[in-house]
Amino acid sequence: MQPIKRYRYWIALALLVLPVLVRGLWFYQWFSSQPRIKAPDYAANTIPQPPLSTAATEPVKLAEGKVVVVDELHNNQFAPDQVDSLFSALTRRGARVEVASGDPSLAVRLKYASTYLVFSPTLSFSTDEINAVRSFVAGGGRLVVFTDPTHGLISTDYFTGMPSSQPDVDTANDLLAPFGLSVRNDYLYNLVKNEGNFRNILFGKFGSNALTNGLGQVALYGVHSIDTVDGTPLLIGDANTYSSQTDSAGAGMAAAALSADGGVLAMGDFTFLVPPYDSVADNAVLIDHIADFALGGTRTHSVANFPYVFDQTVYVVPTGGMRMTADVLGPFANLQTALRVTNTSLLVKDTPPATGDLLVIGTLQGDVAASPDLLPYIDSFGLNFDDPTTIVIPNFGTVDRSGVGLLLYQHSASRNILVLLTDTPDDLPSLIDLLASGSLESCVVQGEVGVCGIGSGNNYFGQSSPGFSPTETPTPAG
Repeated sequence: MQPIKRYRYWIALALLVLPVLVRGLWFYQWFSSQPRIKAPDYAANTIPQPPLSTAATEPVKLAEGKVVVVDELHNNQFAPDQVDSLFSALTRRGARVEVASGDPSLAVRLKYASTYLVFSPTLSFSTDEINAVRSFVAGGGRLVVFTDPTHGLISTDYFTGMPSSQPDVDTANDLLAPFGLSVRNDYLYNLVKNEGNFRNILFGKFGSNALTNGLGQVALYGVHSIDTVDGTPLLIGDANTYSSQTDSAGAGMAAAALSADGGVLAMGDFTFLVPPYDSVADNAVLIDHIADFALGGTRTHSVANFPYVFDQTVYVVPTGGMRMTADVLGPFANLQTALRVTNTSLLVKDTPPATGDLLVIGTLQGDVAASPDLLPYIDSFGLNFDDPTTIVIPNFGTVDRSGVGLLLYQHSASRNILVLLTDTPDDLPSLIDLLASGSLESCVVQGEVGVCGIGSGNNYFGQSSPGFSPTETPTPAG
């Protein structure tokens, strides 16, 4: 029995040791027959990098006195230091950058602004604000709206704790819709031509416009696509550029576009403004072009922009034997206070001075066309006073004289003249107070002419606008 036990012992030992020995020889390659796996050459594996460039060296265009209003009234998802490259480009051109975060209202700021910049808004614009922006652009102002898929608003439900996102496109599109532009709630990506990441797209195809002159390649870092009906696509994706919304490529899919009237620029990204991305490829050149576009508009002068219609000391000039009575002194004091906002002085003068802006006051009583001291200031407006009860205003219509106030504005390189006309001297204080309030809601304003419902004649007092018979001649908004 002893030999049998010893034999079993050696069998058991072999069964225990042999698998361990085989595994060790196989996996630790003592006598391995498997080939050695070659490790990747990490040193040679580099991410494609676009070339670095600097801003164009061409002389900057001076824009002394122009004001750029930057929106912070609509819970905008950005920090001013993120876009300092654009702010610096604007100030180098002589503009003043003003961040709007409270009083005065947007409508007031747009009266004197040259440019309105909006970054990733998430708080809705009111109807009045949208109308004010439309009038601003129609009057020669420039609107630039930046959106970015990485800058939406993330909020948490108070009861459930569930997070939710509010993209900036929802708010931005309300502002852009009147100009034929819209931003998709997506991001563009390109698996072929990118800067190391499929969302970092390199654009090399551009629409024909001053904004794209001299561009060879632009890098954007997370970008919405922009749709335009009749505007100009500016930064155009190639055949390998896809939208995350549909995962399909679209012909001419754009990351930036200009409105048909040339006054509104919509951008689907603003990360390219942030250092060091602002110096990648031709981004610095694009930033310079955006600054030139923003300051390239010419504001048309309109009475609706009061009190920002004067550039120097304003002299009050009574005409037609009108006197500064106690009834008008109070309203003129209010007007003087309103003009202090613009650092403008208001002085009364019996005869018009050779220099300075003028505020001319008169009445519609008697033969207005024959008034020697009033006629020089109103002759260019082509008003017709043949009917003693009405006024015919070119491109506007026929207006009743009673209870009506007229605001007639003339702008020239040397001086500005604002004429106030009422039916009777008793109505003049109401018109002055209306003007001093800064709100012309009871006036129909068309460029340089405002027709206001004021006074006591024919029960017009307190109504929103006078009665008139408009002509069919279209006129641009003021």
